[in-house]
Amino acid sequence: MTPRPARPGAEIHDTSGLALHPGSLRTGWCAVCKAWTHITADLLLLTPTGLSTVGTWAWCEVCDDPDSPLPARRIDRA
Repeated sequence: MTPRPARPGAEIHDTSGLALHPGSLRTGWCAVCKAWTHITADLLLLTPTGLSTVGTWAWCEVCDDPDSPLPARRIDRA
């Protein structure tokens, strides 16, 4: 069996030299659960060519807790 030919530009997608790290954490107000439990951090990508901000990560320790999720909300319209 012959090996599959490499795609053009495949060397660009080599992830062996990449590292993803969260930046400094910032706390804030969660508008959903109305508490000071929101955490935000910038996602930093370290590559052989330098450092880039590639996105933002956000999490609420009350709303996003997988062990005890919030109950479904119900609005009574009388």
